Amino acid sequence: LMVGRTPEFLGKKIEAKEMKIATIVALLHTFLILSFTALSSHLFTLHPTENGGWLNNPGSHGFSEMLYEYTSSSANNGSGFEGLGDGVPFWNITCGIVMLLSRFIPIIGPVAIAGILARKKFVPESAGTLRTDTSTFGIMILAVIAIVVALSFFPALSLGPLAEFFGGK
Repeated sequence: LMVGRTPEFLGKKIEAKEMKIATIVALLHTFLILSFTALSSHLFTLHPTENGGWLNNPGSHGFSEMLYEYTSSSANNGSGFEGLGDGVPFWNITCGIVMLLSRFIPIIGPVAIAGILARKKFVPESAGTLRTDTSTFGIMILAVIAIVVALSFFPALSLGPLAEFFGGK
């Protein structure tokens, strides 16, 4: 969408404010998953015996379980690995927080962008306009999404599932 000196979408000029809002909304999902996984990993590392029963598999598999738990909560899926303790207040509360934040906060961004774009005047299409109804645009958007997701989650995946696979456990 940000092509040339005057980027536009649906006849409306896109400025830095709209892009900042869209970026925050796009990165929120990743931030919630990784920050709550880091919190639970930190608590387990600090107090491994006090939190008995809430994580049955230490090491890489336990990290994968925690990462999947928050990924599932953030995506409103509700599934999880069986190594986590069921009915444990820690998982219930933190997963509820992740679920609420990842469901309702991203709604604010598109509504704010829609309000900003609604106040703007229509800009006629120019030679520098990137058409959004072409396969080139679709492929470009797909590539950007794949790159952002890969760069966001690769460090966590290397600590969990990849470490478990290469560790042979």
